[in-house]
Amino acid sequence: MFLYQWALEEQEPERELFWAVSQDIYIKHFQKPIFQLAVQRNKINLLVYEPSQEVILQWIKP
Repeated sequence: MFLYQWALEEQEPERELFWAVSQDIYIKHFQKPIFQLAVQRNKINLLVYEPSQEVILQWIKP
């Protein structure tokens, strides 16, 4: 992920990279303090989606 992010920053700095995670994974893992800390420290943008309905539920920027 980080290599892709660094390459994107060099070539297209105006674009932002988001990790797409399903709502189930977000609830199961990304609510835990250790995941929240990792997201904040690494400035990871998240896109939470519902796969069965094919809809985006949240755009999260730390």
